[in-house]
Amino acid sequence: MTTDIAGRVAQLGLTLPIAPSPRGVYVGAVIHDGIAYISGQVSRIGNEIIAGPVDRDTPPNVIRLAARTCVLRALSVLVATLPSTAAVDRILFLRGFINAMPGFDNHSQVMDEASTLLHDIFGESGRHARSALGVTSLPGKGLLEIELTVALTTAPPPVPRLRPQEHAGCGIDTQP
Repeated sequence: MTTDIAGRVAQLGLTLPIAPSPRGVYVGAVIHDGIAYISGQVSRIGNEIIAGPVDRDTPPNVIRLAARTCVLRALSVLVATLPSTAAVDRILFLRGFINAMPGFDNHSQVMDEASTLLHDIFGESGRHARSALGVTSLPGKGLLEIELTVALTTAPPPVPRLRPQEHAGCGIDTQP
């Protein structure tokens, strides 16, 4: 399944941010043999961090915002990296690192927010395998960092539409 990512995100009332630049010696995404590997995206809006650590008292709206922010950042990197001849076929894998307090054990629930958004955007092609890992810190003290692995497909080239006058001299009869 191919999807206009920015269009589908807009239908959900959300916006893709400008693709973030890497903050180190790496690239935001690598495409190899039809698979896109998206580098980790921390829960950051502009220069502001949605900070962790998460615990049982963290409001659900903060967790939801962190997860959506990470997914949208990752998708913006994907969109910026995709060649014009490629489209998303399927989300294969989502890995999440949750900056959590000792004793916190609801990592999967934090990641459910990210998984739900990918399903909302891509439908059944957004269902994926996943890992949810608790960690003691993340860059900038972020609450969440995700990585995406995405299968791509070659989009068929657009079929040019010729107007009748463009057929003249091409051996194509434009008369009914």
